[in-house]
Amino acid sequence: MSSLETRLLLTKLVVGALVGVCLGMLVGGLAFVGAHQNVTATALLRLQDPADLAAVAGGARQVTPDNQDGTTQFVAGEVDYLSGDGFARAVARKLARDEPVRVKVVEQNESAVVSVSFAGRSGDEATRTVQTAMDLYAERLEQRVDEQLRTILPRLTEWESRSGADPSRIQDIRRLRDNVQLQADMARDLLVMQPPTLDGPGVEPWVAGMVLGGLAGGVCAAVGLLVRWRRSGVGTVAGVVADGADGVFLPAVDLDVLERESGSTERARLASTLYAICPSGSHTRVILVVGVSRASGAAEISSLFELAVKLIPDQPAATTRVVHGGAIGDATLTPDLVGAATTVVLVARLAVDDAANAERGLNIRGASHEVPLMAVFTHRRRPWSRINGSD
Repeated sequence: MSSLETRLLLTKLVVGALVGVCLGMLVGGLAFVGAHQNVTATALLRLQDPADLAAVAGGARQVTPDNQDGTTQFVAGEVDYLSGDGFARAVARKLARDEPVRVKVVEQNESAVVSVSFAGRSGDEATRTVQTAMDLYAERLEQRVDEQLRTILPRLTEWESRSGADPSRIQDIRRLRDNVQLQADMARDLLVMQPPTLDGPGVEPWVAGMVLGGLAGGVCAAVGLLVRWRRSGVGTVAGVVADGADGVFLPAVDLDVLERESGSTERARLASTLYAICPSGSHTRVILVVGVSRASGAAEISSLFELAVKLIPDQPAATTRVVHGGAIGDATLTPDLVGAATTVVLVARLAVDDAANAERGLNIRGASHEVPLMAVFTHRRRPWSRINGSD
């Protein structure tokens, strides 16, 4: 009986959790229907440490740095610059915004390649912001080169004017100027490996809301049922009633089957078996059927006893009467009604009735235990059938 009670409780727990999942998905989906999903645009840049134009003008053979540590430090410095407050404010001014606009700049695997990304309310906004940041950085590179050229080119011109009629000296100076200009042009170029590109579509907000709502709803429903059952004692009714009753009818009566097979031979057999558990006597018999709750199925069990009385004739000078006393706590269940009974049949529904009402039902006879109290357990295979306030 306890194993059947456990299976019924697990079934109700699963059904309750599924209902909680469905309700949670509905609420979560509706809550996020109008939510906005940001769109991210990402560009990839290759940063190159520009040559020292002053060194080139001085005749240095090495015109581009090849030191790995120097490149790493340069990239780290540029990432800090692009992530700083000053650059964020510059982007905001370019976009005519009041608040600083920060782009996300990440170095890729300790290389000279960095990603520049921004999450906007639309694809156009995200793309425009990243492109603006790239344009501003390109302008910054040109400013750095122009600042050096403003110092170097006038000095080369001065050297050339002082060379007089020395053709070789003039030729060397012009060669230096061309070399400096070439390195300057290379330093101005921003190497774009990937233009601003929108990332793949992510999960829609309402889908995420449904998933989160479903998980939360299922967990809350399951925990709520477990807490309620623990407090009320649902799940221990079989043990409580079996320990306190004078006799127990086995197996438990399936109320769904009982309703489907109304008027069948199976119903008659069950009625006769139930009737046989009641102690017999030569005097008038009054069988009082009482449910632990209104959902216990006492009315169905009472109808079975009435059927048995019709099918099994009484002995001479003996009569049997079946009384449906309702449920524990009903006003119709009076002490006089209990006192007139020769047998009390307590009906308890597994996985529905609570232990407190079951204890009250076991004490229905009061201090006297002369009247036998028999127990009948009922259940329904469909946990959702006939759900009422007692479920």
